[in-house]
Amino acid sequence: MKLNKYIRLYKSMFKLNIKSLMAYNFDFIIGIIAMLVKTLINFSILLILFSLVSDIKGRTFNEMLFLYGFSTASFGIWHSFFINTLTIPSYIKTGEFDRFLTKPYNPLFLILIEGFDDDGRSQLILGIVISLIAIVRLELFTPLLLLLPFLRIITSFIYAGISILLSTISFFTINNADITNFTIQMNEFAKYPLTIYNDFFRFIFTVILPIGFASYYPSLIYLRGYTAFNIGSLLFTIFYSLIFFALSIFIWIKCLKRYTSSGF
Repeated sequence: MKLNKYIRLYKSMFKLNIKSLMAYNFDFIIGIIAMLVKTLINFSILLILFSLVSDIKGRTFNEMLFLYGFSTASFGIWHSFFINTLTIPSYIKTGEFDRFLTKPYNPLFLILIEGFDDDGRSQLILGIVISLIAIVRLELFTPLLLLLPFLRIITSFIYAGISILLSTISFFTINNADITNFTIQMNEFAKYPLTIYNDFFRFIFTVILPIGFASYYPSLIYLRGYTAFNIGSLLFTIFYSLIFFALSIFIWIKCLKRYTSSGF
């Protein structure tokens, strides 16, 4: 079956990428440490902020810690498996994109499995550690914690959808690497509750670039309890993440028809 063919190729490419990363053990370890240090430096901003204030729009330090960990873990999964979407503008500009069109597979799938970024693992690990600390400090011992790993995977599709949608601009402008890289910057906005933004940005982060579903909305049920709105937010996050991801792929395929080789 066609699906089995894709699964076999994915497994083969995943193994090859792991072997290539492990071929240079020192670089592999240094890369993880460097990303971990970078993430810790970013996290220190939150610590400095709460050394000056006691809460942010009614959110305590422990609640912000949970939100930060949730967002970082979801983003780490995207960074590990979907980071190659950022290379699409470069592929199009150099003409290298053409080689993906000559193979009997979906070109977007081939681009995604072209490389798996090991740097994302340090972000994933740090996000999980921060979440665990927040859970203990908040005493969030609820059966819903079993759902947390699944939610992190599902919400990573939000970042994937954003990066795929931004990459479609390359089909019309040839090169837009800076716009595609905006996905990385979006994670910084997702680490804070949507309530700190004005109505315009809340609309953008809920509907257009829905990073609110990457951490804020699914976190409400853990931080604010079992209200109808929070339960609805959790369920809608699962539904919307998958729909948004599928929609981004659909739009990407439609925009692909506008592609013409750069000739380089």
